[in-house]
Parts: sequence; C-alpha cells; structure tokens
Amino acid sequence: MSQTSVSQTSWRPECRWPSARPHRALFRLAVWLAALLAALTHGALAPVRAEDFAERAHALVTPYIEAGLFSGVILVAKDGQPVFRRAYGLADREWEIPNTPQTHFRIGSLTKAFTAAAMLKLAEAGGLGLDDSVRRWVLTVPEAWAGVSLRHLLQHRSGIINFTALPNYYDQIARVDHTPAQIVALTAGDPLLFPPGERFEYSNTNYVLLGMVIEAASGRSYEAYLRETILAPLGLKQTGYDDLTAILPRRAAGYRRGRAQWRNAMPMAASSAYAAGALYSTVDDLLAWDEALAGPRLLSEASRTAMFADNGTGYALGWFVSRVFGKPGAPASGHRLVGHAGSIPGFLSINDVYPDDRLTVIVLSNTETAPAQKIARDLAALHLGHYEAPDAIVLEDVILDRYPGTYRLGPRAVLTVAREGKGKGLGKGLTARLDGPGLREPAFPFVPESDRTFVSPVADMRLTFETEPDGTPTGVILHRDHRDRTGPRVSEAEAIAVLAEPPREHREVAIDRSGLPALAGRYALAPGSEIAVSVEDGRIFAQGTRQPRNELVPEGERAFFLRTLDAQITFTADEAGRITGLILHQNGLETEAPRLPEEGSPASRLGPRAGSPPNPKRSN
Repeated sequence: MSQTSVSQTSWRPECRWPSARPHRALFRLAVWLAALLAALTHGALAPVRAEDFAERAHALVTPYIEAGLFSGVILVAKDGQPVFRRAYGLADREWEIPNTPQTHFRIGSLTKAFTAAAMLKLAEAGGLGLDDSVRRWVLTVPEAWAGVSLRHLLQHRSGIINFTALPNYYDQIARVDHTPAQIVALTAGDPLLFPPGERFEYSNTNYVLLGMVIEAASGRSYEAYLRETILAPLGLKQTGYDDLTAILPRRAAGYRRGRAQWRNAMPMAASSAYAAGALYSTVDDLLAWDEALAGPRLLSEASRTAMFADNGTGYALGWFVSRVFGKPGAPASGHRLVGHAGSIPGFLSINDVYPDDRLTVIVLSNTETAPAQKIARDLAALHLGHYEAPDAIVLEDVILDRYPGTYRLGPRAVLTVAREGKGKGLGKGLTARLDGPGLREPAFPFVPESDRTFVSPVADMRLTFETEPDGTPTGVILHRDHRDRTGPRVSEAEAIAVLAEPPREHREVAIDRSGLPALAGRYALAPGSEIAVSVEDGRIFAQGTRQPRNELVPEGERAFFLRTLDAQITFTADEAGRITGLILHQNGLETEAPRLPEEGSPASRLGPRAGSPPNPKRSN
C-alpha cells in the first residue's frame, strides 16, 4: 500500500521495469515522444500559459496510453480549479467500458492522510493525545510496544514491522477479510526494528493501529467516524471505505500485465488494508479534499501545521514532504511538495500538492504498470516551467544494425537487444529485454542519444555500447536502478546455455558463529534500498527495505543463502579482513552493496540495524 510496490520475494531496488504491452506498442511510445519534442521543447523552461497547458499535458500523457502503460484519470488544478482533467483507457476491460472523470478508484495509501486527519480531529476535541502510548488505546498490543506513541505511528517511527511485507501477504493474507486485531497479530510476535522514535521506517501496521485507536477513542467504527466527521461535512460523496460486496456505480476494475496479456489483478479484501489503504475516491473528490486541507474548513491552523511539518525524516502526518525541481546541491531550493502515493493490486495513485504554487496533480490508475509518479512529476514540471524534453536524433540503419544481439550481464542474466521500426516509417531505435531466473520483463524501447548511447523514454534506463574502432560492439553498459551493469556480447547459443543453467544446490555448513557480529550493519543496494544485517543469539538475519527479516544460512564463513527465496549473500572484506560490503546473488545477477557507516561516526563504524531508505523523501 506504499507508492512503490516492492516484490515480496525479491530484494531489488524500488525502480523496476514496468510490464507493458508487447514491445511493438512500447516502441510507438518512443516514436510519440520523438514527435512531441517540437511541441514540448518550445518554452520548456518557462511556465506554460494556462490556455496551452491542457494541450501540452495531453501530448505528454498520450505516449503512455499508446504504449499501454497507463489507464485512469488525471487532474491538474491551479488555485483549486482544474486546468487539465481527462480520463484514459478502460475501467472494465471485459466489457470495454471506458474510464471517466467520475470513475471510482481504490486509492491505497492515500487513505493515510484521511486517517491522520481523523486523529488530529480527535486530538483537537480532547479525545486523545498524540503522545499517548498506543497501549492506552489498544490494550492487546505487546508490552514491548509501550514506548510507541501515536505520534510515532503517524510518522512511521514506531519500529513495528510492516505486515504487507510478509512473504505470504499478497497471495494469502490480502485475499480474505481480517479484523484489525488479526492484522496486528501478524507482526506482534516480532521484536521492534529499532527503539521507537529513533528513525523512519514505512510500515502499514502503524496505520492499522491508528484505525483501532480511532475506534477506541470515538466509540464508532473507523468507517463511520471518517464518514460522519470528515467525508460528509466536506461533501466528499464519492469517497468511502471500500466494500467489494457492495454495488458501487462506476467502479474501476484493477489490472496487471502477465505473460504479454492483460489479467485481472490479484483479489484484495478492503479489510486487509483497513485504515492504511482501504478507501476509494475520484479525482474531483481528492481535489476537494486537498482544498479543504489548505484552509480552516476541517482542521485548525495548528493541526494543519503539524500535518505538513517535516521532522527531518521527509514524512509528516500522513504525507511525504520534500522539495523538487531545485538546484543541485541546494536542498532548500525548489518547490515545496507534500504528497503521497498508493499502490495496491491493480491500482496506483498519486496526490501531489505544491502549496506555495497552489498547484495540485492527481493521478489515479487501474493498472499496476502505470508510471504514475513520473507522469505526475512531469506534468508539474511542465506547468512550473521545469520540463525539459530530450533532444531527438536519427541514426542510419547501418549504425543501428550493429547492436542487436545478446549480452551477458550476470552469471545467469542476459540482455537481448533488437531493432524496432526499421523500414516502417515509424522511426528507428532499439528494444532491450533482460532475462534471468525470476525475471519476466518485456522488451523496452530505447531511442538514440548518440551513435553508441540509447535512453529509454519510459523508465530511467540507458544503454551504452562498447565498440571496437570499426564500430563492432563488444559489450554493453546498462544503467538502471542508479547503477551500471556491464556485460560482454555473447553468441545466441551461449546465451541460451546461460539461461538454461540449473541453479546451484546450497547446503548448510558449520561455521564459527563468534565472528558473525562483524557482519552486522547496513548495506546500500541503491538510493532508497538497503539490506540490514543483524545478529541475535548466534543467528544472522537480513532484511531488505520494507521487507521482512530472513535468516541467513551459512554455506561458508562469509557466504550465506536463504531458504525462503532463491537468493544468496556473500560478504566482502579488505586486506585487513574488515567487512566492506556484500554481494547479493539473485535473478541471475550480482549486485554489490557497500557497507554504510554509522551517521556521525568514522566510516569504519557501523550504524544500527536498518532497512529504511537513506533518502525517505523518495519513498512515497
């Protein structure tokens, strides 16, 4: 129910190649983007005139529609008035019913802002204190949680494990109804990740507990309190607590891509999200909601200040807070942004508010493939005068024909590069698809930046080819997930052999466990993605960002494997034997993760057990 849906069985950075229609449709996206350059580049670094914005916004969004990456509704408002409001794609693919601006979408973690507002309303009425212990209101929680305050829950600083990161959440837990107490019980037996208040760690369990607190303090159900205290007074008639057994007019169905075709999203009971992500809404209601929070209609000035205050973690009360479009190296520059995102099976949502600019961007999608945040940020950049379209170049066929082939990027991972659009009048470029154990990704389009460098118009990826003096490619560099992966060009037969290689068998061996504490610490996979290693009672554990802990089983003094998923970890050391990092072996790839020092200490020292992103402002 967070912004980026992280695989529950894979340690991988947040940025993933989204699924999409077959690559032919994706290449049309590249062509569309090239065609849009002239329209979007003119005046790119100046605010767009109001009368031109709708046309340019539609031009920016259209390529994602053509590529099958987006289906939903988008609203951009200035001073509370829509300047762009448009629906795309189908609300129901089986009956071919289109989306409209009145379509209802499940909004996932956008629910958290409503839950936070309900808590502030109760605090204003003297019904509770934000610094109350959670045990005052939820008597069944463990005694170890006594130090967790309601404010800690609101700010994701409790240390309580995220129940949606449990390995069986989506395929088992989410499919059936649960009471809030049953949800909390899923993680109540686990120790806190850190002392309450020590740091930020996004956890949906926090907001399930807040829903229980609202019910205890108000004497009403969470749904009833929200409806009577917030939704009805604000006239939000198209927003409510989702009930899949109820008839809801204009309800969108959620979809995902699988095996090159559209499929219904995995079912998810609303009660399994509860106060962390169970609401539905429309773009118009969400705009009205944002406008209500901008003034005194719902909350006092003190409450609104608290709701949007950055306490040093990038998360306030139900909202992420940050600055965007600023100058490099000047964190205080740029435009102030408060926002949140939602991600549940079949749906992605973004609600971004630029309070100083009186600009709101809302994106609601009923496909898991939607690059909702990219669309929202690009539309804001367009309106604020920060959008820069890339330069388009055209390469001759003789150059493009050099690069198709197979490139080995890991022990069992192969990148397949192909031509697209040749001789069809559609434009010229490449597609690339990464294959490996556990990887089922589509071919993605890449358009040329130079004769050797190609950029994907749909994701933050870049290909750079290594060549001989005569232009013959010998290898490739794939820039993805904020890191470069380099691999040589291999024959098709070798690529087939690499992918067909069976996984290595792993066996537990006896080791000297007294040396395990030297391995404990935090290791950076990518910006916003870490692996935290801890040792307890002679056992060693690893935990990815917003994922459950997994015990590491030794197959060597510094080599370990996991029983719960196909992944292995090897720790690396310097000449003096000091641990300097680890290598994650997964999906046929090897990912190096350097060890992170403890903040405020020499680099040789380690920080506390973690798993939260180093830049939480990117983690909505």
